Amino acid sequence: MRPRLFSIEPWRLLWIVLMVSLPVPLHGAQDQPPTEKRPRIGLVLGGGGAKGAAHIGVIKVLEEMRIPVDCIAGTSMGAIVGAAYATGLGSAELEKVITSVNWKDVLESAPRQNIPVQRKRLDFIFVNGLELGVKEGKLEFPKGFVPTHQVEDLFRRIVAGARQTERFTDLPIPFKAVATDIESGEMVVMDRGDLTVAMRASMAVPGAFAPVDREGKLLVDGMLVRNLPVDVARETCADVVIAVPVSNPPRKRADLTDALAVLGQAMNVAIEANEKAQLATLTDRDVAVSVVLQDIGSADFAKVPEAIPVGEAAARQLAGKLERYSLSPEAYAAWRSGVGQVAGAPNVKLDEVRLTGLNYTNPEVISTLIEVKPGDAYDREKVAADADRIVASGDFDSVSYQVSAKDSRNVLTYIAEEKQRGPDYLQFDLNLSTDLQGQTEWGIRVDYNRRWLNSLGGEWRASLQVGQPMAFFTEFYQPIDVRRRFFLAPRLSALQREDDLFVNDQRVARFDTRRWGVGLDLGAALGTWGELRTGVEWGGLDSEQDIGTLPVEVGYVKRGAITASFVYDQLDKAVFPTQGSIGGVRVFSSQPGLGADDSYSLLDGGWQSNFSWGRNVVTLTARGGSDLGTEAPFYDQFTLGGPFTLSGYKIGSLRGREYVFAGAGFRRRVADLSETLGTGVYVGGTLEVGNMYQRLDGATGKGLLLGGAAYLAVDSKLGPVYLSYGVSENGQRAAYLTIGSPIDVFSR
Repeated sequence: MRPRLFSIEPWRLLWIVLMVSLPVPLHGAQDQPPTEKRPRIGLVLGGGGAKGAAHIGVIKVLEEMRIPVDCIAGTSMGAIVGAAYATGLGSAELEKVITSVNWKDVLESAPRQNIPVQRKRLDFIFVNGLELGVKEGKLEFPKGFVPTHQVEDLFRRIVAGARQTERFTDLPIPFKAVATDIESGEMVVMDRGDLTVAMRASMAVPGAFAPVDREGKLLVDGMLVRNLPVDVARETCADVVIAVPVSNPPRKRADLTDALAVLGQAMNVAIEANEKAQLATLTDRDVAVSVVLQDIGSADFAKVPEAIPVGEAAARQLAGKLERYSLSPEAYAAWRSGVGQVAGAPNVKLDEVRLTGLNYTNPEVISTLIEVKPGDAYDREKVAADADRIVASGDFDSVSYQVSAKDSRNVLTYIAEEKQRGPDYLQFDLNLSTDLQGQTEWGIRVDYNRRWLNSLGGEWRASLQVGQPMAFFTEFYQPIDVRRRFFLAPRLSALQREDDLFVNDQRVARFDTRRWGVGLDLGAALGTWGELRTGVEWGGLDSEQDIGTLPVEVGYVKRGAITASFVYDQLDKAVFPTQGSIGGVRVFSSQPGLGADDSYSLLDGGWQSNFSWGRNVVTLTARGGSDLGTEAPFYDQFTLGGPFTLSGYKIGSLRGREYVFAGAGFRRRVADLSETLGTGVYVGGTLEVGNMYQRLDGATGKGLLLGGAAYLAVDSKLGPVYLSYGVSENGQRAAYLTIGSPIDVFSR
């Protein structure tokens, strides 16, 4: 038998053949690690109101480190920032948008300049803005105390193009928002529909914002069930989660001194509980960028710009953990170009304009407020202006809009949300004015308004003030054309008040007047900037001496007069305006031919303009009046003296038949208040010049009197609060405390 020179088992031979058949690697290839597919990264942005602006700072760092984001889940303010980032906006664009927003205005109703004049005048009377509904004899409170119309419009501007995207997972970065079903208490994940509605629902803080009715569910802020939706991001795409909770330092026992503080802390504890449960699910691969904001609360929207760098700093501290997910410049650029950005709002020609959502308001009347017409090219600014006008009419909480293609036709639809508590309303207010030396006026006011009593929008209003003075006013305001340009207004009024008579700035007497009257006005609404009225009135007035000795005869007189007035009002705010002007002229001519005992005339008018820069406001005022030499009786003479009308003099201490007055004021906002408390704290001062001529006390008014005042003021939710100190020449000094709007609002 021949011996075998070598022997190879079959399986070994097969192995050798396979190895020989493989390509020979290039030199150095054995040093390269095998290529791995990068993990998908989910960005989770937590709720926190104004604190949530810190998310932008975190995103800024992620961009600098070239860390891609494959999906986003957000709650409340996290949903707002997340939705904007998902549409393709970068951190620089986000910061520009968020910091340019005037949050004080956004958290108010429609721009005041668009409100009809007959409703603007109530802004000076019921300054707290609380409007209750009346239905079947019961009061209905608003479902949210912060108006939502301008908030929603802000969201529409931020994600304008994305509103045409039906599924949020089709956005450049897939996105989901979280809300709470307030009926069941369950979490609702929103991944389709109108993106702005989802954003609104996710941040609908209970009590502050009205719930959102979406797909049959009543939705509020997602913070109640999932303030940091880590699980939602994992279910969407995330292999790795970058979670961003925003918070304040824990409150100490010393801070929990009242019921509101305890209630707020209880809410924080509940929210933190569901947030901690989500944080507990994070693994070593995930990163939690915890942002702690020391002096910025959830409602401190004026401090939004300050929150962004805090978020940036928090992210930079975790750069070591984040850098493992950083891409090369080329890979990141490729990812960024693949993300892209949602196109802008549709640029289409409109074939049809629709208005939906009306129940008790007349579509024919409301449609006159829409200026966009079929055949126009879509212009978001013009459409938004139409929505503002509709809301400003006073019967709507919000008006949204959308463009859709139906049967090859481009249809613009305005979706109106009428006030569910309407169309009958009740308002309350209180006021106080005192010189801290016994001269005090105060009042508790209530106003009842019934609207849409007929198809043209006729409405009845009744206002009552109990206190000093006592006052009642009622009017039926009836438009007489569908555009509501002209109107009739029958009215009834009554007033009882006590007035002091001064001689050389010393109180020497007090008299009591009680007047009543009925009248009928014919008027024209001059757009939303002005109103013109002319009419007649009849009534009576009874005056009597209270204390001291009066240099005039008192008793009962009959009244009958021709009246006319013009009002211009384009202030941005009735209280603490920052821009715009207000003015007007009033004519009252007592006519024996109309039953009056006396024949005299009154003409007075005034103007005020406001200018602002930054936190500073300058106000210029001019006023004047005369009886035109007709010997007006004492009870209808003009008065000066009191806060900001020759402030060193007592309230109403200068009484006479002619006057002039001019003033210049300056104020600066020195502190911001939480949105739940008001707007801010101001310091300011005035320079004043004027005089009263042909005075009732016989004093000779010559030349002009100089004066001024300094004050500290608070724009609170209860109304304006002023503490002022005035001086005038001849040594007059006076201090005043005013709360609310303590003016005689029903006397004429």
